[in-house]
Amino acid sequence: MKLNPGRSADTFSGRLWREAEEKRSWVCLGLDLDLKRLPAGLRKSPEGGREFLLEVVDACAEAVVAFKPNVPFYLALGPDGLQLLRDVRDAVGDRALLIADNKVGDVADTSERYASFLFEYLEVDAITFNPWGGRDAVQPLIERPDRGAFAWLRSSNPGADDLQGLPTGHGDPVYARLARRLVEWNELGNLGVVVGATRPDDVATVRELTPGMPILAPGVGAQGGALESTVRAGFGPAPEGVLVNAGRSALWASDGPDYAQAVRMKVEEMRSAIEEARPD
Repeated sequence: MKLNPGRSADTFSGRLWREAEEKRSWVCLGLDLDLKRLPAGLRKSPEGGREFLLEVVDACAEAVVAFKPNVPFYLALGPDGLQLLRDVRDAVGDRALLIADNKVGDVADTSERYASFLFEYLEVDAITFNPWGGRDAVQPLIERPDRGAFAWLRSSNPGADDLQGLPTGHGDPVYARLARRLVEWNELGNLGVVVGATRPDDVATVRELTPGMPILAPGVGAQGGALESTVRAGFGPAPEGVLVNAGRSALWASDGPDYAQAVRMKVEEMRSAIEEARPD
């Protein structure tokens, strides 16, 4: 399938589509490390966490298009957590994309420091960001065409409608107004949007409003998100893919010595389910 006019394969969105289609995988494996949940036989320590993460990465790198560590889970471990993030970066290498899930957003000076930390120190391929401060606040995070930035648009938590779902004077909800604005910001073809798989109807709305932008869909599995409905609603012409996050139910699929292969099996199941659900 050809890329949309004006969407170069050199942009992040084009790269994501190309690499996902080459692998026939739109699975993003979340790496939300919890030392207390490490399988039997591993120490409940950063060293045990490193062994766990590196084995999971090795087992799944050819079956996923991206890994997504949730950065606060690592920052909570202090210097050891920062080193673990670097270890994950080195382990992934060029075998898959690495997305830092940090939902950063602040005034421009602070965003510049976030961009430096995420893109230069951690060397990630993409980030998640909070767009609610406006374009000037997030400009340092979205100005690199080869680095992706997924805007936290429609979240999967029950209280999201406290703000995101409020009606506007134009008759549509706040998140829809923001979606239109994000399209204006996507001048470099590197932006995507985060929409919870617990809201497949909203995925369809966002897809219509954000042509040419990939969707990152968390919430499948433990949160009860609907994979098939989300995939059918969200896929469009390249590069309008749906990156489905495999979260806790995949990462903690086994507490025994077979943990890495158990995660791989969950990933493969999701990979197949996405392909079956994709519209023709």
